[in-house]
Amino acid sequence: MASIAQRRRALQAADQLLSEFGVDQESPIDVFEIIDRLGLWLTFNPFESLLGAVVPKGDGGIMLTTQRRPAVQRYTAAHEIGHWILDIDQPAFDAEDSIFHPSIDRERLAQLFAGQLLMPPPLVFTSCARYGISDADDATGEAVYLVARDMGASYEAAARQLANLRIIDHARLDYLLSLTPARIKTELCHGHHPADAVDVWPLDDSFAGRYVEITEGDELFIALPENRTTGYRWLTEDEIRVRGEREMARPPAPFGQERDLQSPRPIGQPTEIAVGGRSAASIKRALARIPGDAGSRRIPSAQETAEGTETTGSADHGSRWDASAVTVQPPDLQVIEDRYEAGWAPVSQSAIRNVRRAIAGRRDLALPETVNAYLPHQRPGERGEGLDASAIPVASTGSRLIALRSAGEGTVSFGLSYTSAFDPQAPTVESYRLDVILSPTPQVQRRRKLLQVDLDDDAPDWRKPS
Repeated sequence: MASIAQRRRALQAADQLLSEFGVDQESPIDVFEIIDRLGLWLTFNPFESLLGAVVPKGDGGIMLTTQRRPAVQRYTAAHEIGHWILDIDQPAFDAEDSIFHPSIDRERLAQLFAGQLLMPPPLVFTSCARYGISDADDATGEAVYLVARDMGASYEAAARQLANLRIIDHARLDYLLSLTPARIKTELCHGHHPADAVDVWPLDDSFAGRYVEITEGDELFIALPENRTTGYRWLTEDEIRVRGEREMARPPAPFGQERDLQSPRPIGQPTEIAVGGRSAASIKRALARIPGDAGSRRIPSAQETAEGTETTGSADHGSRWDASAVTVQPPDLQVIEDRYEAGWAPVSQSAIRNVRRAIAGRRDLALPETVNAYLPHQRPGERGEGLDASAIPVASTGSRLIALRSAGEGTVSFGLSYTSAFDPQAPTVESYRLDVILSPTPQVQRRRKLLQVDLDDDAPDWRKPS
């Protein structure tokens, strides 16, 4: 077990390094900049079993794996700096256990150093205040994950640093470590399962008109209030464009007036069948205007072609889509999930039928506890204040839930308009626009810095023939 003096030295070494370099300790720490200022070389390699290593060869350097997300890379980099500072001229090759579950004093001291360097107390307390963490009771898995994400650290590393700073006790730390980041992210995103170990950014209507900075590959999850019984929904620009191309059905004729469809037709003359106020001809004309519909043969839209959908040319040639002819245009936010969540007690798929029948008047059905408060037989005060028959969840406001996956780099905007989903003349009641700044991964930034690649839009593209 490392002595108190050794632990104190590790903490003081990290504090001294931050002070010497004049690092703002209330903002996320750029650990890769610290490596540069120490004069160490840094490389990223596709290690499978190692997270990182420090090599005291020449001027010394650090190697990191490309097989982990940036949060783990940053924490591993801080751990390797700890070896460089505390273990002079000694190499280190660290697997996951050495980084997160050290069993020898040397690794424990490097872990302590890494936590203090990447998550200094001013940054931790500022981040905790942002999410309402002041003691162990406030430190939920969701809040600790958001603190870790904002600091650029892994969830487990952040939880351990909260314990080191006595914000939480060891019992709470054990509880937090029993939760998996994947489960926490799913709860933050209303049941959406993010891909891999990416960071997630749950956003609501309070983020309208603001911007968020994320790393390429991260996922955004937007939850906005939406009441579908009004006919109004959050629509994208493409959905508004499609809505504008629709034909509005004619209103019914006043009572007592004859309409064309009521006139008798000669025997043998084809009758135009009306569906929902529209004739078959008008429906055919409307379908012809939908992108991708042309007679009996469907032509994929430009967006589908860009995403790699195979297309079939004429019946004579049977040509296939050529991937080399498509140019990817970064940055991009791809909608990977879009759903509506009713604005009342959650009901499992297996219970939906019984809930509907109970609301219709059945009293002999067993229902989930979460929906009992909404039944019409409840009396005021029985399950909450003022509940009665009017508490049936009719015309309630729910949530529109949209998951976006980021790709590329640069700045991209995502916008929605709250307006009628059917009437092209309806006004926009409210707008939601979010600017997203996409940054490349650390290994890409490092490669470009070493090669000094000019990424301006005006720079010539070496892939294109001159």
